Amino acid sequence: MCAARSIRDCLLVLHLERPLVFFDLEATGTDPQTARIIQIGMQRFVPSDEGAALGETLDVLVDPQEEIPTAVTDLTGLAPDAVRQAPPLPDHLDRLAQLLADADLAGYNALAYDVPLLQAEFERHGRTLPGPDDRVVLDPYRLEQVLRPRTLSALYERYTDRTLDEAHDALRDVEATGMVLQRQLAEHDIDGTPAGLAQRIRGDYLDDQRRLKQDGDAVVVCFGKHDGKTLREIQAEHADYFEWMYETIDDLRPHIDDALE
Repeated sequence: MCAARSIRDCLLVLHLERPLVFFDLEATGTDPQTARIIQIGMQRFVPSDEGAALGETLDVLVDPQEEIPTAVTDLTGLAPDAVRQAPPLPDHLDRLAQLLADADLAGYNALAYDVPLLQAEFERHGRTLPGPDDRVVLDPYRLEQVLRPRTLSALYERYTDRTLDEAHDALRDVEATGMVLQRQLAEHDIDGTPAGLAQRIRGDYLDDQRRLKQDGDAVVVCFGKHDGKTLREIQAEHADYFEWMYETIDDLRPHIDDALE
């Protein structure tokens, strides 16, 4: 299994057409448009007769030149003093550009977070993230969603080792849903009220449709043409859109009121 082996071993089953850079970014927040990078890890692989050969490895701290939240320090274990003594991002951009210019990318949840963050950081310094026009971003998180379908039938078979007969019969689906939930709670040793479980599912999001997300003291909009901006930014800079959102989306109104009071 790849889990017990190195990335190099796993790449033996891939057929590289050009370099592939595995990368991960640690940053000051969860919003890629406003966060600042504090650590970069990269491994660049190049095509070889054996599948892939490790080229360069990059592991650097980056001074974000702003306050590092305590929650980020607790999560990453990176000492703030060490980070603040590191070179700022502009000092790393030339080397990053060399590693990325001709490469595809790979990273866990990279499509939603790491790639947008890297693009935003390059743009903040007047540069464009280099790369092929047809660059591929290989995201194991997204691949897992494809490999393990989340339909009721798939979950039922996964948790019970039985095929769900009569799927899409309403009562049969109700019974199967109850069985799946029971097995999920037992397997992961979870208990609690429905409200508590719903909050666990919701996480940092304020609504079940994941349209608003708490990010420190700010609330970030996660949909539409202003995706990634805070409510306060939209209120100040896009008043018409803010008014439309507030007046039209009834279930978000209480969250908006709480966030802006």
